[in-house]
Amino acid sequence: MAMRHLGFGSALAGAAMLLSQPGYAQEAGPADPAGASLAGDYVHSQMELVAGIRLNADGSFLYGLTVGSLDERGQGKWEANGKRITLTSLPRPVAPTITPGRLEAAPGKPFAIRVVAPNGRDVPGVDFLLEFDSGEPLESYLPGGPWSLPEEERRVPRFVTFRMPSYRLHSARLPLDARPGTVALFTLTPNDFGVVDLSDAHAEIDGDTLTLHRAEGVMAFKRTKPGAD
Repeated sequence: MAMRHLGFGSALAGAAMLLSQPGYAQEAGPADPAGASLAGDYVHSQMELVAGIRLNADGSFLYGLTVGSLDERGQGKWEANGKRITLTSLPRPVAPTITPGRLEAAPGKPFAIRVVAPNGRDVPGVDFLLEFDSGEPLESYLPGGPWSLPEEERRVPRFVTFRMPSYRLHSARLPLDARPGTVALFTLTPNDFGVVDLSDAHAEIDGDTLTLHRAEGVMAFKRTKPGAD
């Protein structure tokens, strides 16, 4: 696959959009003279992944990442202590949730599961763990429509747990009324879907390289210009 040569603007497109939204509030304090020289734009690009961090001189930051179907954005304040950068997301994002909905009739069909958005559209790419009345659980995912219990499955589903790790979605262990001829409907409430919480992350700067340390892994960014507006 060819390298995508995207600029910093592309990497931060999602994050920068937050600045134009009415709900955005600048909560950072005045510029820190000790860390002002670290302000600037930092970019990471490889294959189909491009990401960027903008450290503003006023102590605020923007973050954006895109890879495949995954898009992340973030904002908040940063503070320097030597070469270490502490990030605090403001406001703290609220993770998406999945809650049980109604039980729909589907006469003559096996029991099925659907996850839909508030507008009623099916949500693709949701992983789930199905627990039965006996035996080992079954792991699968929703392709963007109802998932039906295999016809050869004779056990009765009792609980389901949904996950979308990239978006910090981990549902509770939800009970099922798994009757043949019905579809269990669940609703995904987006909340701050795609907004990453970087409050537990930190970065280290060495020359023009900013290394971001997150629970998901480590990523190195290269500085592209000396300061941000």
